[in-house]
Amino acid sequence: MKRFFGSEEQPPAIEIVDYDFVKKLPCEPQKLLIDVRKPKELKETGQIPTSINIPLALLCQELIASKSIFECKYGRKKPQPDTEIIFYCRSGKRSLQAAETAVALGFRKVKSYEGSWLDWAKKEGLPE
Repeated sequence: MKRFFGSEEQPPAIEIVDYDFVKKLPCEPQKLLIDVRKPKELKETGQIPTSINIPLALLCQELIASKSIFECKYGRKKPQPDTEIIFYCRSGKRSLQAAETAVALGFRKVKSYEGSWLDWAKKEGLPE
C-alpha cells in the first residue's frame, strides 16, 4: 500500500465525531462523508445527506483509483491526503475499520462517526 507519511512518522489518530459534527457537514462541502455499508442496507434505510456510498470491501481500491474514475463514479473530487474524510456505517464498527484503512493509505484527517446510522436515525426520527 502507498503511504503518504514517512516511515518515521506516526500515523495520525482517528478522531471520533458525533451527530452534531455530522449534522453540520452539508455546510462544509470540502469535507467528504462516506457511508461504508452495502448498497442493500442503504436501500432499506436511506443514508445521511451529502454522503457517498463506498462499501467497506471496495474502499481501498476506490481510494486509490484515478482522479477521473473516482470523480465519474461518485460526483465528488477524489480525496487528497489532507482532505477531511468522515466514515460511517450502521453502528460504528465498520466505519472505524474504514478509517483505519484510510490512515494506512496515507490520509491524515480521518474521522469515524460513533453511533453511525443508528445514532443518526434516532436523532432524526427515522427508521433504523
